[in-house]
Amino acid sequence: MLALAHIGIGTKLLGPFSKGLSKSWIIFGIFLPDIIDKPLYYIPVFFTGKWGAEFGLISGTRTFGHTGLLLLLIVFLAILNKSKILTAIALGHMTHLALDNWIDRFNDISPVSAKFALFFPAYGFQFPIIPHGDKWRYLASYADSYILSCEAIGLLIILWDYWKWRHRKEIFRLSQKKHSSAV
Repeated sequence: MLALAHIGIGTKLLGPFSKGLSKSWIIFGIFLPDIIDKPLYYIPVFFTGKWGAEFGLISGTRTFGHTGLLLLLIVFLAILNKSKILTAIALGHMTHLALDNWIDRFNDISPVSAKFALFFPAYGFQFPIIPHGDKWRYLASYADSYILSCEAIGLLIILWDYWKWRHRKEIFRLSQKKHSSAV
């Protein structure tokens, strides 16, 4: 799943749970797993030309950032410090992991990679191996219908929320007018 789906669907899932929390920190939490894991994998790929299982432990883009252990650590620190920022990050992070696990149900290439990363090291001391043989096949996987569908849904949610934000005064006035005429 890509950025638009994670932001649009993820922030919508959090709706009532995110009141009073910074949307910026929630979005940071949404991206945190990839901020950690993409460089851990792609920097060595760039410098060595190796791919997937050739690396050993860091054999794909779902590693430490995609673990339940990291999420639990962030939740623990949020509770310990009574931090709204860490709470927002934890909620965003949680939606990222949930969406990755949900989308894997439709993915015939690596249908359990998110689950293996989430429960690391319960399934063994190995992260999921990136299933694509090279960067071109990996990039082509982003054109799969389930990825594009999720991106479209995420974009529509973002656009809808933006429209509501831009027209919030009008929406408020109309709701007040409707409420006063009902009384």
